[in-house]
Amino acid sequence: MLQQASFSRFTHRVAAALRACGFVAPTDHEARVVVFDSTPWWPLLDEAADLLSPQEASRAARFRHALDHHTYTIAHAFWRVALGITLDADPAAVQLARSPEGQPLLPGSGLATSLSHSGTMVAIAIARGAAIGVDIEGLPSRVHLQDIASVLCAPDEAAAMALLDGNARTRALLDLWTRKEALLKAFGVGLRVPPASIEADHGRLIEPPAVAAETSACRVFPLAMPVGWLGSLALAVDIERHTLHHV
Repeated sequence: MLQQASFSRFTHRVAAALRACGFVAPTDHEARVVVFDSTPWWPLLDEAADLLSPQEASRAARFRHALDHHTYTIAHAFWRVALGITLDADPAAVQLARSPEGQPLLPGSGLATSLSHSGTMVAIAIARGAAIGVDIEGLPSRVHLQDIASVLCAPDEAAAMALLDGNARTRALLDLWTRKEALLKAFGVGLRVPPASIEADHGRLIEPPAVAAETSACRVFPLAMPVGWLGSLALAVDIERHTLHHV
């Protein structure tokens, strides 16, 4: 459900699109992930911008390129509609806070949430559980991953990468990058913790770093993404299942 206030065409259309792809509020120990291309929503940019908080609007205004500005605006407005459905609240009134490290928080709700966008693609993750992190990246990456392999890879991961060549190594590095980003988001530490200090095997229980010892251990899973994109989802140990919705 979604409490109705002064709903715009954007809010109505996003809510309808979410219903059409099967998105509903997650139940206990469940996560739901929504993936979509922001481009078809750009004609409703002004109405989307009305849903942003003052802090989000200020951040959007700082983007120099239209693609980055438009994707950010649509991503955050879409996120608020999905959270409004989950909380049965007016999307513009959703109390979305941030930790000092930038982790999104929904105080008192029992929910965890995460957002990622790359190029025009967006992923929104919402769970009823302790923590969640999502990351998506375009392939090929805008970052020259070979140059950051030493910062990204733990020793065993570096050894595995050394066995690969060319495009296979590039893809594997980008996939590993999405896993590390998703985990660091779920742990709430961002890049304050070196990515190489955490191993990010699919499905294995991964303990949080020492600086976030009070947070939950997590597992990381691949996301089925459109061609040209890779994605990963990190879930706290209390989240038992997840569903992916493509809009």
